Amino acid sequence: MTSSPSHNDPTSSSRQPSQPQHHDQDHPPVTPAKFPRTWLRSLPLRHSSNPPSLPPSLAAKALVVAPMVDASDLPYRLLTRRYNANLCFTPMIHAKMFLTKPGYQKKFWKVGRGGGTPPQDRPLIAQFCGHDKDVLLEAMKLLENDVDGVDLNCGCPQNIAKRGRYGAYLMEERDGDLVVEIVRHLAAHLKVPVSVKVRLLPSGLEDSLKLYERLVDAGAAMLTVHGRTRFQRQKMTGDSDWGAIRKVVELLGDRVPVVANGSISNMDDVRRCFEATGADGVMSSEAILEYPPLFTETNVESTGWKRTGPGRVQMAQDYLDLCREFPSDEGGQGTGMKCVRAHLHRFLHRDLQRHGGVRDAVVRTLTMEEAQKAVDMVKEIHEREGHDVADEKLSWYVRHRREWQEGWDGDDGNDAYAEEKKVAPLNDEDEEGECCHCDGDARDSAAVLFGNDADEDDGDY
Repeated sequence: MTSSPSHNDPTSSSRQPSQPQHHDQDHPPVTPAKFPRTWLRSLPLRHSSNPPSLPPSLAAKALVVAPMVDASDLPYRLLTRRYNANLCFTPMIHAKMFLTKPGYQKKFWKVGRGGGTPPQDRPLIAQFCGHDKDVLLEAMKLLENDVDGVDLNCGCPQNIAKRGRYGAYLMEERDGDLVVEIVRHLAAHLKVPVSVKVRLLPSGLEDSLKLYERLVDAGAAMLTVHGRTRFQRQKMTGDSDWGAIRKVVELLGDRVPVVANGSISNMDDVRRCFEATGADGVMSSEAILEYPPLFTETNVESTGWKRTGPGRVQMAQDYLDLCREFPSDEGGQGTGMKCVRAHLHRFLHRDLQRHGGVRDAVVRTLTMEEAQKAVDMVKEIHEREGHDVADEKLSWYVRHRREWQEGWDGDDGNDAYAEEKKVAPLNDEDEEGECCHCDGDARDSAAVLFGNDADEDDGDY
């Protein structure tokens, strides 16, 4: 990952705000900021019922759980909040489907049915995708009273995003004019901060910085920068460019908070990222998806790389317990049992590699009872084998690293992936709630159920 020497916190009062560029008649004037630059820092204080146990050096920083399709469901968000995550995103919500398909809307939010999400699920930012500013605004309006901000997805690199004109491809339409127009429209008509999650443009850092500045000029109140281009995914993922994120902070960090995304696998990475980028927050996606206590001191150098937190079976069990409290047909669940299967696959990835019976049980899970049986199978195996939680390491997160990281000698899980592809297709009760295949392009396979099909995103959008 690219890094630079540490510098003063960009939020420091000693920094002099940069002057926005002059805009002529061809470039609309800068939209006045509706929210103070400190709005992100104030969120955890506003919702302090379960304050994180963080060292003073990180107390003012945002530790963020990424928006992840079929993964950022309500029970999972609540699980991560037990372990120092102080800001979560919803899964990516397709704005048009949210407005036009009642079944889809019901899976994501209790619109008009008691506030949408429980108090312990705050602070929360709802992420939407789309390319029509009026449709996006109407969808976001339905949630703005129950969330702390809304986010526009400009990060999804999947081919389906290209067909749907959203995600990372939206940044490139009309040389960025379309996304700037959308952000200006949203910022002018919403009561909550509008943030944008972006990737680096394929054309380079200079073009990226110019577009990011235009987004802030248009009213974006926060940028989350994934330090990779849309081409860097799956086996071509590579390290996140923290040096590029630092450039964003240097350019815009005195105007809006900047969150760094990419190459975060433990708290050592979190600290290195803050030092390298000067960002206001760090967002994790795939690593925290596999191990929700990522924002705690576990599997780090100070513990001898040993796992000092709860084991993966405990994570799976705690998640299922939360699913029972917040059933899969309630708002915030995304795609219901598909989310449950996907989470069990990530939590128990190493066990699924070694035990075909467990893998088959997870793939064929259609009810909570079957999900519990699969977890119980792993519990019995661990007890029989004398499993030591301290020896656990990330497995699913590193499944592609062998392909691009020189010297990597870990197990990337490709054998298990190959086996998953062989499992017979399953039918679900919640196809109307699909959040991965927003244009209706259904592809039933075990790999799709696990989020590992040929068009898989690298976790976060």
